[in-house]
Amino acid sequence: MDSILNSTVDALTSQGQANGNNNTTTPSIANGSNTNNPQDSDPNTTISVSSLEQRTLAPERFLYVELVKSHLGERASKMVELLLSLGRLSVHDMVDKLTNFTYESAKATLVSLIQLRCVRYLEETSFSGKKTTYYYYNEDGFLLFLYSGSIIEEMHNYFPQRAKSQDSKLSLAAHIIQNILSLGSVTLKDYLQSASSDISTHELTAMFVQLVESEFLIPITKLNYTPINDLWNLLFEKEYKLIPRTSTLSDLKKRTEAKAKAKEQFENLLNVSNNTSKIITTDPRTSLKTVIKTIPLTFNLDRFLKIRRTKQLTHFAKSRISSASSQVYKIALKLTEQKSPNLYNPLIKTGLLQDLDEAIGIKEELELKEEKTPGVTFNAIDVSKHMTPYINLTGTLTSFVKKNSNNKRSNDESNDANNKRLKTEDGFTIPSLPAGLESIQEDDNEDQNQNQNQDDMEFDENDTDPHSITLINNHLKLLASSKIPFLQETRPGVFYVPYSKLIPMLKSSMYDYILVSTLGPSAMRIRRCITVNGLVSEKVITQTALMKEKDIRSTISSLIKYNVVEIQEVPRTADRAASRAVFLFRCNEKQSYNFMKQNLTWNIANLLYKKEILRNENSTLLTKANRDDVKGREAELLLPSELNQLKMVNERELNTFGRISRVLSLWEVFSLC
Repeated sequence: MDSILNSTVDALTSQGQANGNNNTTTPSIANGSNTNNPQDSDPNTTISVSSLEQRTLAPERFLYVELVKSHLGERASKMVELLLSLGRLSVHDMVDKLTNFTYESAKATLVSLIQLRCVRYLEETSFSGKKTTYYYYNEDGFLLFLYSGSIIEEMHNYFPQRAKSQDSKLSLAAHIIQNILSLGSVTLKDYLQSASSDISTHELTAMFVQLVESEFLIPITKLNYTPINDLWNLLFEKEYKLIPRTSTLSDLKKRTEAKAKAKEQFENLLNVSNNTSKIITTDPRTSLKTVIKTIPLTFNLDRFLKIRRTKQLTHFAKSRISSASSQVYKIALKLTEQKSPNLYNPLIKTGLLQDLDEAIGIKEELELKEEKTPGVTFNAIDVSKHMTPYINLTGTLTSFVKKNSNNKRSNDESNDANNKRLKTEDGFTIPSLPAGLESIQEDDNEDQNQNQNQDDMEFDENDTDPHSITLINNHLKLLASSKIPFLQETRPGVFYVPYSKLIPMLKSSMYDYILVSTLGPSAMRIRRCITVNGLVSEKVITQTALMKEKDIRSTISSLIKYNVVEIQEVPRTADRAASRAVFLFRCNEKQSYNFMKQNLTWNIANLLYKKEILRNENSTLLTKANRDDVKGREAELLLPSELNQLKMVNERELNTFGRISRVLSLWEVFSLC
């Protein structure tokens, strides 16, 4: 075991690819006995997602299998389904459990899955010295399949330089990323050799440099193929064994010391693997920037997910503040997007969150990175440099000019009006508010005055500059003074985005939106009532929500059905008699969000499943329509019934893709953000 600990960690820490020594990205498969005959194993050994029950019980497995089936075929989907169902397996285990799989075919399928980042692997050495390679599923590859269309679209918009090839309607950057997604990884040398003659070498090299500098392309290393949890265990065990046995430290202190050193090495490995500065060099012939041609490059999924997070937060600001403020906010998010923290902290996958102190420490470290990382703070001048001509901020804010005399007079008049007794037509005198309510009203008035003072911004309304620094700064202050912390001001005029505080509010808002659209406004009202009060009874809900008791009970039953609300029985007597018990209600947001994520996952997978059924039912027609001699001449060579059927298939596919896109925008809030 010591040999595998040292060899694996040393292999990960060494950066041989940074020196340009590796020209291939295809990992090797562990050698073993060759099996030429198909294995007649029991088909029930694998957990199939063909039945509706299994698809419902495991929606994530259902989604990932459908994605692999639509991109790589039936054989690859069976292997991925096996890994998702049973966990890590060796090649021999897979061949034993899969039907019509030989050892060679299993190895060939694994190579394709590893290249496309759907499978990770780790070689372990037993005490007898036998080496065995185990394979794990990798979620990154499935997400790349899921977002492949969106990735190409974003690259087309992010780098709009058109390719000179007339056959391609995509930009050059989108064309490069499309090829990398289909191959898994590619070197600049190989890409230049296979590129079209219409595109110059200098243009391709410059675009690779831009993609690397923007961190959309990163060097692929052994770390990309190693399971994160196993890597952490290897580092921790290595550091723990390095502590001398003669040490007087207790076992708890030894583990704490080993954990601290392992965390430092773990973060260094991640930083080195994502560092793109070492692969950019200067060409001695042209004195221009270039990428080392022999280093394999792959697409950076974390960088793309930051773009999705920016979109979600921009729409959130538009719905809560204004359209003009959201445009300013979008520029600020894009300005700091590259340096902002990733959506995922790799330490979360190591199991450290089971320790409360570690969970608090990771959270505090994340909040510190949001403010202290270089490049995440900005001001109005930075935003103004990236304002586009179509953005016009003129007239988007209104200034309030206050006079002390008018304010004093209005306050006196309001106080006199409050002191007056109002009478109805019947002669009934409306009593004054109780002392408690009067104090609450005074506090509300003070909060309203404070908010009004924050919103009163000093600027010249006659300023005709649509990109005025003062207007931009006031929009930033408006975002920072909102109840939802879209921005936080570290010092006067300098802001940053507090993702750790903002993302939970985004999830809660999106959850309320889905709740209103499916169960109605009353469901959201009761949920908010329970969330604010914690553990409440039905009587408290009736008094707070201001609804009929019959409506409250029917709504609560629906909320319990969809895991929005949990019910808890509290006995009132020592014998715990059910007739004397009180039923209280509470909201478990983590469980509710997870249930919503599973629901949306199943919907995406089911849409893909129905799309594949549609294509299989019309496979003969689609094969005929895709023939080279038929393309472009469908009206001449196809029957009217075939044309109508082909039109129906295309419309249903477009409708399916549109529904997947809408559900995906909801799913990523609960899964990625």
